[in-house]
Amino acid sequence: MALTDLSTPAARLHSALETLQVAWATVSEHWNDANSRSFEEEYLYPLAMTVKIALDAVGRMDETVHHAEKACLDEQRPQGF
Repeated sequence: MALTDLSTPAARLHSALETLQVAWATVSEHWNDANSRSFEEEYLYPLAMTVKIALDAVGRMDETVHHAEKACLDEQRPQGF
């Protein structure tokens, strides 16, 4: 049994980014000028990159935490079982 769950919040963050990207695609069909491009370059691209980097880090952290949990549980088991 895992004591921590980092994958569920990471999945929610990934889903939120996808929702934002779909919404932006819809908006950009009607708002396509210098201001929209500036907004996209200044806010949306950096946000997407930051979220992707964070999700990668959370994935690695989740794996590390699960290995640590398993090692701790293995140490608690009596020998010979």
